[in-house]
Amino acid sequence: MAPMTLFSVADAIAAALLGLLGRLLPAGAAHAVTAPDVVLGLATVVFAAILLAASMLNTILLIWYERKLLGRFMDRRGAMHVGFAGLLQNFADGLKLFRKDTVRPREADSLGFWASPTAYMITSLLIFGVLPISTGWNDGSLPLTLLLALVIFSFAPLFIFLGAWASNNKYSLIGGMRSAAQMIAYEVPILLAVVAVVVLSGSFDLTTIVNEQRNYWFWAPLFLALIVFVAGMLAEMERIPFDLPEAEAELVEGWNTEYGGMLFAFFMLADYLRALVGSILVVLLFLGGWTWPSYVPSALTSFPLAGIVWFMVKTYLVFGLFVWVRAALPRVRTDQLLRLGWMRMVPLALLSIVLAAVVVAARCLPVLGCIPSIGG
Repeated sequence: MAPMTLFSVADAIAAALLGLLGRLLPAGAAHAVTAPDVVLGLATVVFAAILLAASMLNTILLIWYERKLLGRFMDRRGAMHVGFAGLLQNFADGLKLFRKDTVRPREADSLGFWASPTAYMITSLLIFGVLPISTGWNDGSLPLTLLLALVIFSFAPLFIFLGAWASNNKYSLIGGMRSAAQMIAYEVPILLAVVAVVVLSGSFDLTTIVNEQRNYWFWAPLFLALIVFVAGMLAEMERIPFDLPEAEAELVEGWNTEYGGMLFAFFMLADYLRALVGSILVVLLFLGGWTWPSYVPSALTSFPLAGIVWFMVKTYLVFGLFVWVRAALPRVRTDQLLRLGWMRMVPLALLSIVLAAVVVAARCLPVLGCIPSIGG
């Protein structure tokens, strides 16, 4: 019996809906409606709708979660007045932005002005289609899911710079150039840190990487790679202390100065989508994904949907770390940021690859105990 996956559930829903519709139609039309290609097409739409709903719901919860955490760090309560404990504050803010007019500058490039926030949002959502959340999330048919996720993630500098240039605003253009320089500087150490994970796991498949962590999680032997990856992700997500491209105090929101209404909401929502993706990647690569070590009691890992529940708990804890960094650290200067990326992060990432190779060669960690399955 084939294992149940999220797509198989979507396929079953599509087949049931089209079968019900086929009973109400004449024989010829019913045969056309229930054809395998039609069922597959509707299953794809249902699968995409589930992914969209799950990603957007978690993104909205992340915004509320950050507001409450920042409030506690600042000795206040955060959002409280719209809905229970402020849960509906984000919906109120979204409704406000939806009702606002989007004014395009007269000399702005129309195609680039409208296309860049849309493409930024769409590519941020696309990543969720390849990230495994649990054993039943996808069928693992994509062998290079890690590489594909990083490729989609790296599209952001192009769309940010395009939106800044299309706005026909010098401040926006400066912010876009700063964003492109920052992201390129930190994509290199991120990729090198990922190479260390690939060396240790022996695969570019995220599901295989998670399965390799069933005995122990990669954060221990790859602690240096974890530090580099988290720092790089903070820079890629443009979060404090690396929020130089936005720099609302200096550049009036940087590259999105001329955007308002729903286009501004697209940029802000995509930033939190990327924060969710960054947290998920940290969990998948270094914190065991949906798995727990064998010494954890089975009662904690065998209840229904345990994999998804524990995966999301880890993801929210990682995002909580990102919020803690935001509350604790000041913004760095541009020269400090670039010097840190090129002169500190890159050598540390290269050192983490060497350490991963040593671990694979030794196949045994004296501190953690002998792990025969290291590196496949």
